[in-house]
Amino acid sequence: SQGSPTQTVCGRKMAMKGGKNGLLGKKIDEKPVKIDKWDGAAVKNSLDDAAKKVLLEKYNYTENFGLIDGRLLICTVSCLFAIVALVWDYIHPFPESKPVLAFCVISYFVMMGILTLYTSYKEKSIFLVAHQKDPAGMDPDDIWQLSSSLKRFDDQYTLRMTFISGSPKHQREIEFTKSVAHFFDENGTLVMDLYEADVSKLHDSLSSEKKLK
Repeated sequence: SQGSPTQTVCGRKMAMKGGKNGLLGKKIDEKPVKIDKWDGAAVKNSLDDAAKKVLLEKYNYTENFGLIDGRLLICTVSCLFAIVALVWDYIHPFPESKPVLAFCVISYFVMMGILTLYTSYKEKSIFLVAHQKDPAGMDPDDIWQLSSSLKRFDDQYTLRMTFISGSPKHQREIEFTKSVAHFFDENGTLVMDLYEADVSKLHDSLSSEKKLK
């Protein structure tokens, strides 16, 4: 899908302001994010990365790698089973190694099943977990999560932001769905000012709800 000429022209003018509309403007202008706009994975990844920058650099939140570490742990254990199978079979050639090989193969596929469940029900489509420290250092950290979706052969990108308060535990979320053409010019360059404004709007909406609680 293509954005309207008016949107494209306005987007370019905003991007050329050198960061006046956003903290990240200058940095993005120095090295524009340019991708193949027909590559859905590249489009989604560039938007995800830009959204992460807004929370981590503009709002100075701290990224938590717990979800990624969990996935890496499962993958590491799976690889260890495969390595044990190879080494054991080398030291004790088949058929002597048959029981150990069977155990390692079964364990490997069990771990792959656990990985599938982990990515489907724990990670879901979350690509960022960030902590907002309590200024007084008394309450637990507030947690911000970002997740997104962009279906294959579709131009509608959905960004979901979730806020989990540290104390008391409350969870709220908000999202927007827009055509990717709204954020990229005809050359495939991300117009950061336009995108940052929408991401910040989600954040500020959740923040204002937080203050009203």
